[in-house]
Amino acid sequence: MSRVAAASVGATIPAVPHSRPFLGRSEEEAALRVLRSGMLAPAQEAARGAALLAHLAGCREAVLLSSGTTALTLALRSLGIAPRDRVAIPSYACAAILHAVRAVPARPLLCDIHPETLALDAESVTRQARGRARAAVLVHPFGLPVRLEPFRARGLLIVEDCAQAVGAHDRGQPVGSRGDAAVFSFAPTKIVTCGGPGGGLVSPRRATVEEARDRAQHDGNDDDRPRTNGLMGDLHAAIASAQMARLAEFRDRRLSIARLYDEAFARLGLARLSPPEGAQPIVYRYVVRVEEASRLIDALNRRGIGARHPIHRPLHRLAGAEGAFPHTERAHRSLVSLPLYPALSDTEVGRVITEVGRCLC
Repeated sequence: MSRVAAASVGATIPAVPHSRPFLGRSEEEAALRVLRSGMLAPAQEAARGAALLAHLAGCREAVLLSSGTTALTLALRSLGIAPRDRVAIPSYACAAILHAVRAVPARPLLCDIHPETLALDAESVTRQARGRARAAVLVHPFGLPVRLEPFRARGLLIVEDCAQAVGAHDRGQPVGSRGDAAVFSFAPTKIVTCGGPGGGLVSPRRATVEEARDRAQHDGNDDDRPRTNGLMGDLHAAIASAQMARLAEFRDRRLSIARLYDEAFARLGLARLSPPEGAQPIVYRYVVRVEEASRLIDALNRRGIGARHPIHRPLHRLAGAEGAFPHTERAHRSLVSLPLYPALSDTEVGRVITEVGRCLC
């Protein structure tokens, strides 16, 4: 890679943020419909949103929840994960995954990623677990589907983390349909947003979803086991439903931007991560590999382009975990996430292309 050029920029150049939600009339009308109804608690809109999510994930049933973190904690509890059970998670992932496992409470088993897929590496799980892991959280990174078979072969319960991959498919199956449970996030920076923190849970087993729903509400129960106030209300559910109805539009726009980047960046020797053969990803992040990610990120930010490390901090550093994580360290050192989202205008796409070219000259 060419040396990152020094960058300076005047205050007149507008910033291109790394993420921005894509909201329009349908979301506005959905929110107004709920506000005018006077019903904010989980009701018809939450039920409708859950049905839409179940359809997208290829499952019979779903429940909308207060966050993706809540969804993951409830998924693990509903699958019978108990205190002291070990749950394998990738070190190259959002800190919310670590927090969700600890909230079960279970014991997170931090593992390295595969150097090509950037997903949890099954061989690393074997080395770290020594047969002591009960479950694995498989993150579909940046919209790229992950294969589950190596983890099934190890006898692990599998929770798919689809926070970055709603709408992606692998060999004809939607992500979220193949694990013991799957969780989604509808936070403002995700592919589909509910207008604030929000999440969802699906499972091929109805009992798992019913257990999660029961654990997410305090009222109407005849026992005193611990529960949380975790159901999504109708206002956020209505916005999420409006967004899910536009998923094909979002997917097409993301792919269109990615192809513009592909063509422009090929001349610079940059390429985005490739999905496995037979997969139909959704381009959540446009992630490229360079020699020194921090230098390019700093240079682009000075030029008004919101580039980021895809993961803020590897989880083994955050948790002080023992063991070697060479592929996670390399990913953190070399990967850069560039702005890509449906709200990005053609003019902004052109600015990103221009400034990346200037920084790498």
